[in-house]
Amino acid sequence: MLQIFNYNAGKGDCLRLRYTGASGISHNILIDSGEIRFGLEFEAICKQIVANHEKIDVMVLSHVDMDHLGGLLYNLRNKIKLSIEEVWMNHGSLMGKNAELSVKQNDEVYTALKEQGIPVKPVIAGTTYELDGAVFRVLWPDEETLYRLFPQPLGNVVLGKPSDYGYSFGELMNMPIKGKDTSPNNRASVIMEVAYKGQKLLFTGDAWAEDILQVVGNSSYDFIKLSHHGSVRNLSEEWSGKIKCQTYMICADGSTHPDKQTIAKLLKWNDEITIYGSTDWWTSMLNIEEQAKLEKIHFEEGEYLWKLPKKE
Repeated sequence: MLQIFNYNAGKGDCLRLRYTGASGISHNILIDSGEIRFGLEFEAICKQIVANHEKIDVMVLSHVDMDHLGGLLYNLRNKIKLSIEEVWMNHGSLMGKNAELSVKQNDEVYTALKEQGIPVKPVIAGTTYELDGAVFRVLWPDEETLYRLFPQPLGNVVLGKPSDYGYSFGELMNMPIKGKDTSPNNRASVIMEVAYKGQKLLFTGDAWAEDILQVVGNSSYDFIKLSHHGSVRNLSEEWSGKIKCQTYMICADGSTHPDKQTIAKLLKWNDEITIYGSTDWWTSMLNIEEQAKLEKIHFEEGEYLWKLPKKE
């Protein structure tokens, strides 16, 4: 059995994969840790896993932005032990080079992990990790791209609050997607494919739409964590007919993401979609007529959100 938990980490991402391995042992993979103000909640999540007599096998940091590594950084700064077996993240030191692949907080996380004796492994395209029946395949970024993106430390790029909630789904379906994500930090996000018992899942951090399309190509997935909190700037019209999936997850609190056009485009490309989120951000997005048709768009809320369906 595989479960995915999407924790309410404010504007950030914090996910947990829990699955039963071939050995019968339960494994836990954390992907990102939310904003720094989520630090206490992140500590509680980690300690509850251990209290249940399970391990945190891996912590994956998708990229350097504070809304993804903040919760872990909070605990490292406060010298709190989280019993994480190993961390997968990108840093220049892991590849034997002096180049900065990071903003300041990424260096701080890496240094603190080494001080605590927690093993750190790179997540570069072409890397594959296997853990008791599950396969984790890194599709992006490649090393060349990382060094090209980070000649010097870079900060966050703020894209602003969504402004398309006044439009209907029908209108947004037919509007062209305007603008693309231009954040180098986001482009350095890890794109990772997870294979488990015949199912394929895709985790994208805040990756750019064109990079996702490049490394995924014509593929079908049972589950996709949408990039950059459901921003339409991280979606592409070229996905239509190429990346096939009907089950999605969005990590957002509704204050700046997701964009309504993201949902509209997914509806246009699929007969029916299921979207999971940890908050009810859609209540301000849908008009009365759209709410009456909610059976076509399956939103669900809660901590425990997705269980692997049986593959026939």
